[in-house]
Amino acid sequence: MDRRGRSLLVVALVVLAISAVVPATAAATTPATTTATSPATTPTNHSTNTSLGCVDGICHDDPINVTQVDGLDDAERDRLLARSMARVEYLRGEPFTESVPIRVVDSETFGREQLTANDSDPRFARWNDQVWKALFIVGDNTSTQTAITDTLTGSVNGLYSPRRDEIVIVADDPAAPRISEATLIHELTHALQDQRHDLTSPRFSGDTQDADLAVTGLYEGEAGYIEALYRHRCDDDRWRCQRASPTSGEGGASNRGILTVVLQPYADGPGYVHEIVTTEGWAGVDERMTDPPTTTSEIIHREPIDPQPVDPPSTATAGWQRYTEPGRNGTEVAGEASIFVMFWYQATTAGADTVDPGTLYESEGEYDSRTYSAPPSDGWAGDALVPYRRGDDDGHVWTTEWETAADAAEFHRAYTAILTARNATETDPGIYELDDDRFAGVYGVERDGTRVRIVHAPTTDGLRELAPGLTPSATTEQIPGFGIAGALLALLAVGWGLAWSATRPRD
Repeated sequence: MDRRGRSLLVVALVVLAISAVVPATAAATTPATTTATSPATTPTNHSTNTSLGCVDGICHDDPINVTQVDGLDDAERDRLLARSMARVEYLRGEPFTESVPIRVVDSETFGREQLTANDSDPRFARWNDQVWKALFIVGDNTSTQTAITDTLTGSVNGLYSPRRDEIVIVADDPAAPRISEATLIHELTHALQDQRHDLTSPRFSGDTQDADLAVTGLYEGEAGYIEALYRHRCDDDRWRCQRASPTSGEGGASNRGILTVVLQPYADGPGYVHEIVTTEGWAGVDERMTDPPTTTSEIIHREPIDPQPVDPPSTATAGWQRYTEPGRNGTEVAGEASIFVMFWYQATTAGADTVDPGTLYESEGEYDSRTYSAPPSDGWAGDALVPYRRGDDDGHVWTTEWETAADAAEFHRAYTAILTARNATETDPGIYELDDDRFAGVYGVERDGTRVRIVHAPTTDGLRELAPGLTPSATTEQIPGFGIAGALLALLAVGWGLAWSATRPRD
């Protein structure tokens, strides 16, 4: 899976206790690796064959006589893997058709493999740096690729590679690992998905950050949902479960903004899948695996949206050049989830008056662990983020579209609150200079109805060169269509005792 055209790079890494699907095209077996093959499983028809939920003579509710105090030997690992496969079959109602190899590596080997697998074209790296700078998550003098790798690889427990058709478990001692059964359940769900839907298909790889997070929310949501169902059966003693802690994955995230973006599919995905299963059954999930969601808004709000096409023409002058290969013809779509994280991260790290940082940790249901919804990011209807370069200079033009003018005004307000919190100087209405900061440069912010355009360049002249028609807007500017007439209507509403609001209702 070619990551050069996508800004997230390693979105599918296993983070903390959460496991995932990742490509491992460059992974190589080293002496610090042990490999085992899963027990044989005979394809079954679950509607007619009662062997569904039994693999290699071990069924989903059988004891397996495994202890992990001193790690697993090969025979114990085989029994644990067989029962885990049986449990995935039982919970998902579908059989495995092939065995699933499992490979155990140490964290050093895993990190080396991921650095190699995610090595990218320098042109993409520079483009990608601008994407994450625009989101106020990774600033100047920091490689986004390095920041992502450093943030995630120290917290990895395991992954499933659809290109190699194998599970990789990270352990301190590959010869005698302790393996969480929950991790195996999660990874084996991905293996089952791969056998049924081919996870190497292009439809499971978005060409923008938002699309990639959205489709990840689908397949990680299913794996997380199956894992949650497994944990329920363990908690109420219907199953005896291996609760051993893994012997890796204890590292901390170096950039919480990156981590929080990557976690969005895992946090919102299980609830999204639960709602589909509740209303449509597993057939509804299979339908979406054939035609995956394309926006994080659909995963967050659990309803499809039809984003507005945002494809601003390139009018840059004075030698500024846009990229043509990364993303969607050089254009990124940040999307609602990443925009929420931008506001949350700057509220957390810079004290910006954007969103309540505690919003993220407000669970919206049994299968949701975090909330990625707040007024400054709600109402997203599309965006296009276009990085530019000229010599050693970088800049970007970010055009966002919103459902209502009130949504656009709220995004505008919260975005300028970031600049204010970082001590930017408003040199003219809507133009901000930010010095001595890892996000340094000049920012021009323009609002017109439901559209907000942000232009960033090293100098004020650069703003006009990147966007000659830029007309910056002060945040105190009236919402279009809500001037004197709007004020009179408000007074009339109060006088008549009407419940009137200028903002869009929220769920």
